[in-house]
Amino acid sequence: SVVLLDSFVSILALNLSEPAYGADIAKLEKKLVAEEHGLVIRVKGLHHKLPHFLYSQLITDHLSDFSFTPAVFEMIKEELKKTYFNMLIKSEVLAK
Repeated sequence: SVVLLDSFVSILALNLSEPAYGADIAKLEKKLVAEEHGLVIRVKGLHHKLPHFLYSQLITDHLSDFSFTPAVFEMIKEELKKTYFNMLIKSEVLAK
């Protein structure tokens, strides 16, 4: 389930990268994080309500129409394999 959530978050972030470009230029920031209890969405910006409204609508739209191609899945799968490998070669992570 952890791998599936990581995959989902990575694909969602990739799907949001192009539509959110204008907001990123305007210094509105978003962060999608796969945590122990699910997906966490953090937004911040210059005005306290603007990023929440903008990103909430954008993310909701992409969640309701979530899709990806097999090529995107393969790319994300390879990235996650590298990420997991790099995490496991750290002795303190491996010990846990």
